[in-house]
Amino acid sequence: MNPLNAYLVLELMHDHEARAARHRRAHPGRAQPPRPRYDAVTIRRTTPVDRKALERLADLEGRTAPAGAALVAEIDDRILAARWIREGVTLADPFRPTAELVSLLQTRARQLGARPRLITHPLRRATAALRRGPAALRH
Repeated sequence: MNPLNAYLVLELMHDHEARAARHRRAHPGRAQPPRPRYDAVTIRRTTPVDRKALERLADLEGRTAPAGAALVAEIDDRILAARWIREGVTLADPFRPTAELVSLLQTRARQLGARPRLITHPLRRATAALRRGPAALRH
């Protein structure tokens, strides 16, 4: 490499480093709130007493809670997620981090013998029926 080119490259690098340092000083890093971590999670079947909490979850998601047997993920005596075993429907509190809870509920439902719903969207069901042929459309 030509010494002049090397000198120019070094100067450009120093300029970029100085600009980055000025930017970091002008825009200090925002403190991220600590991600909530649940110390204890209870996965259990629902009881009739849980119906009000399940309705609350359904209202938060703007859906209706199905009737039937369900599993719930409970933290500090508050239900944050629910999964209906037969229907394969899951409801979770959209204002709390519940991805891990939903995963736990799905795993437990599979252990109890619930089959995962492979096709959930109506358009996908119709497309799958068309692929199987005319006999599948009669049912």
